[in-house]
Amino acid sequence: MINYRAMARCLSLALVRFIQFSALVFYIYIMFVYIGALFLMPLAGIYHLFNILNFLGLHAFFAIVIATAIVASVVYLGYKIPNFFLIIKDFGSKIVSLGFNQIKRFSQIAEEIKSLPIKSTNISN
Repeated sequence: MINYRAMARCLSLALVRFIQFSALVFYIYIMFVYIGALFLMPLAGIYHLFNILNFLGLHAFFAIVIATAIVASVVYLGYKIPNFFLIIKDFGSKIVSLGFNQIKRFSQIAEEIKSLPIKSTNISN
């Protein structure tokens, strides 16, 4: 005898857990992209300014010093803007809390599926 309701409940639970895992992977990926962009944007600025200055004929050492100074001054100008870095930090923490709340919702759905009663409606061949 096959209990189709129990099988449907197990499949529903597996689907919810799979979607929960997919959401977790998605939010982890988004956080890696966000943090990576914050760290790599100044480095990319230094790299491209170095290439431009080196193309214009400056020696490599002077080009890297000037490029680093330009990027450092742009970061300092951003630092002087009131609440600029606080807004960036809050945006990242809101992404984390949004992902955490989504994972908690999927856990609640999984608990509701687990607590559903299984009626004995067995179909036998």
